[in-house]
Amino acid sequence: MKVTVDELKCRTVGLCVKECPDVFRFREGSKRAAVRLDAIPSALQECCRRAASLCPNGAILIEE
Repeated sequence: MKVTVDELKCRTVGLCVKECPDVFRFREGSKRAAVRLDAIPSALQECCRRAASLCPNGAILIEE
């Protein structure tokens, strides 16, 4: 699984960082979310799906 954050849609709500801090973090100086891992391990995939479903702006994109 690969996860990306659409920077144009991200509005710094931070639900992804709270829900899945092992995968998401805030970018320095912008507070927009960024993905910390290139490939998401199976143990964190459900967390990523949950974060994507919680994002009010639909900024988290998941490729299976």
